[in-house]
Amino acid sequence: MMRKLMFAFVGVFSLLSANREATAQNTINDGLKNLELEKYGIAAKTFKDLASQKPTGENRYYLGNYYLIVEELDSAKMQFDQGITADPKYPLNYVGLGSYLMSQGKKAEAQAQFAKAKEMSKSKNADVFYRIAEAYVAYKTTNDPMEAINHGQQALKLDPKKAEAYIPMGDAALLKLDGTTAANNYDRAVSLNPGLLKAYLREGDLLIRSKSYTYARDEYNKAVAADANYAPAYRKLADLFYLAKQYDKALESMEKYVALADKSPRTQFRYAGFLILVGKHQQALDILATLKSKYDNNFIYNRLMGYASYETNQCPQGLEYLNKFFTLAKKESVAGSDYEYLGKLQMCTGGDTAKAIANLVEGVKIDSNRVSGLRDIAQKLYDEKKFARAAEVAQVYINQSGASAGANDYFLLGRAYYFAKDYTKSDAVFVQVTKILAEKDTANPLGYLWEAKSKARQDVNSEGLAEANYTKYLQMAEAETDAAKKQGYKNEMINAYNYMAILNLKKYKSLAKAHEYANKVVALDPANANAKNVLGFQQKDLNPKPAQTQTAPKKPASAKPQPKTSGTTSKPAAPKKG
Repeated sequence: MMRKLMFAFVGVFSLLSANREATAQNTINDGLKNLELEKYGIAAKTFKDLASQKPTGENRYYLGNYYLIVEELDSAKMQFDQGITADPKYPLNYVGLGSYLMSQGKKAEAQAQFAKAKEMSKSKNADVFYRIAEAYVAYKTTNDPMEAINHGQQALKLDPKKAEAYIPMGDAALLKLDGTTAANNYDRAVSLNPGLLKAYLREGDLLIRSKSYTYARDEYNKAVAADANYAPAYRKLADLFYLAKQYDKALESMEKYVALADKSPRTQFRYAGFLILVGKHQQALDILATLKSKYDNNFIYNRLMGYASYETNQCPQGLEYLNKFFTLAKKESVAGSDYEYLGKLQMCTGGDTAKAIANLVEGVKIDSNRVSGLRDIAQKLYDEKKFARAAEVAQVYINQSGASAGANDYFLLGRAYYFAKDYTKSDAVFVQVTKILAEKDTANPLGYLWEAKSKARQDVNSEGLAEANYTKYLQMAEAETDAAKKQGYKNEMINAYNYMAILNLKKYKSLAKAHEYANKVVALDPANANAKNVLGFQQKDLNPKPAQTQTAPKKPASAKPQPKTSGTTSKPAAPKKG
């Protein structure tokens, strides 16, 4: 009887122990699930509670892994170190510590930790190889696609059903610009585990790279169809709609994401950043204001405050926040957009132009997609009539853009030089504009016009520097059959005719030709003073009689008023944006 009771006790004890282990494991799995759903606050509480209640190597690892994902790297390292102290034989903390070192750019030291993890697990733990594979594609400065693929393959060799191992293998293929292999790996992941929804997101990301937005949306929607509460899919849809310039849908998707994810600081920062992207700058500032008391020394908070302040024309405040960002952020956390906004804020506050431009260029070096921001800044400076600065930035934009710079970009540069009164440089730029338009066989006369205007400003002695260009411009403008376009050419045609009239008076001494051009001016502008002045000239005014020697000076006759020589009736109006 006693023997039976003993067995019964042991059985109950074993069952209770198994239940406790299952409960702990389920709690870890719950934490991982919430982490994937980007319910960061709930996931953090789960992992912190576990590590507090039972500070095992395993629990320390998962809390450290959470900190890695939310980029609280120092906290991650502390947990991994404590995990190794708690259980030196638990291998994943060595992987976690290696991942931290990869984030710091210390690849060799990281690999030594990975080797320890494999040693501790006798190279028989699939999760160890999978997590190492993840680390090899997680950080830009230490990425190693081949190592990620090798470790992913080893994980699958140990556990052929480990579907998640295909994710870093796909990411590695993408780093090698092998989209086909990347897609195949993501497909295999879903085939093995249809519930692995992040594989659909990776497929969508891949399609966005090729600008296949419709197909990308289909992939994201597959994740939504599988789980309508899968928050990351809505975040991806928001990004997609933003790229497709469907801003209302983008905002709607982001709001859905925020509703499904929790209101953790990370989610709120992400939401504020997106609001800045879609132009809801004040709304972003309102959200950030709720985070100030706790996150005033957080680099992401200061970054977003800098951006939003610039966009709401609070430039001194914005510069203060962004300068603080650069003191807080680690080098690997600095993005191209950070340098771009720093340059913008320096421009906006009237700072050193050379430093501002250097920062703008640095932003492009880090992220070539930021180059369009240079043009935006040049256009903004131009619109503010800061023409010399606009020309400096526009020139840098063209230098950085290379062959992709088009006629409109050169127009902006040329006009900036023109209104900065640097006519030699504007002339040279408009020569390039004319060349680009001619190569496209376009009937646009503006290249000839602005080249002529630049030359006319240098033609103080009426030598005919602008004659050829004005002649070509007038031929094209006069031949225009579209009434609206022709009306748009009117003022510049008046200036061109006046230039040609004066040129024929002064250089060619042709009264008939001068009157012909002056009459064309009067037909467009009957009150034009310069044209009336030219029409008042007679042949004797062009060929005065030689002066005769006289014994006593006589009072000179009234001099005929001379026409203006600039070829324009007034300062040219600011050009339309083009």
